[in-house]
Amino acid sequence: MITIQLYWNNICILHRQELAFLEQMKADLKKKDIDLSVTCFGLGYGRHLSDYLREPDSTLPDMVVSADLEVFEDSRIFGRFRESLHPLARRLPVKQEEGVPLLLRGDFLLPYLAIPLVFYGTGESIPENGSLSLDELVSERFPLTFGGIHNSAAKTVVKTVWETGGADAAKRLLSASSLTGMPIEAYQRVRNGMNSLALVPSVYALRADGNQSKAAWPADGAVVVPSYLCAADTIPEEAAIAVAEALRSPLISRFYVENGCLISCTPGSPEAPWPEGQKGDIRLPSAEFLDKLEPEEFYAVYDSCRREI
Repeated sequence: MITIQLYWNNICILHRQELAFLEQMKADLKKKDIDLSVTCFGLGYGRHLSDYLREPDSTLPDMVVSADLEVFEDSRIFGRFRESLHPLARRLPVKQEEGVPLLLRGDFLLPYLAIPLVFYGTGESIPENGSLSLDELVSERFPLTFGGIHNSAAKTVVKTVWETGGADAAKRLLSASSLTGMPIEAYQRVRNGMNSLALVPSVYALRADGNQSKAAWPADGAVVVPSYLCAADTIPEEAAIAVAEALRSPLISRFYVENGCLISCTPGSPEAPWPEGQKGDIRLPSAEFLDKLEPEEFYAVYDSCRREI
């Protein structure tokens, strides 16, 4: 029996059901002589995985599933373990539809899920034809709201705009926008009339009634917040593959899509729901951009320009 320590900081909107899946998966893996131990981070657990791994005496796991992207994007954290990873993305294919290949970041990070961030608005904030561009809103300093300010959702939006329009565009976005603690709070601000337009997970935007509230897929692509799976060479590669395949089972993949409107990166999984003919491209910071963006530079802008509410 091999013991594998998995750190879990995945997209949180379905976490109660996730825990049930993980318990069943642990029982199934024991039949393959794998004792999977799962430690959860994120909402409800006191701290994010990146905050824990920033501590110099923190214990590194055998495997990670994380939508806390600073784990992989902050070189001060990722540098602790990036050289010891198995090439899971070379061994396991990803879906070719829904823009999933854009999520690939080399051989060592396997894309797992992605949550699309789309427009949800009231009044005339969304044109009749539904065409609305995030980059144009940034150039106009339109008062957008989005979240979450302390997790990867807001940071990914800022980094995406930064790559497209430079640091000045990121500053314009942050200074004109209202950032909420969690993405659902941005959705609630529009519902309560406090803002006219928000960038929110598609699962919330799909609640729009088409009259008082509307949803639109950004014309320049929906920013997506992915989660990645990786495994260290502290365990055999074949054991890591067995755990990864269990996490990518058809049942789990379908659950994420049907209940969370998430993009599953597993081949053969169903497509995330969105009105026919209205779904567009996705976008996110490229691996090349992230490799060049120093964490100190990013946080100097992010912490000084953001408007938290």
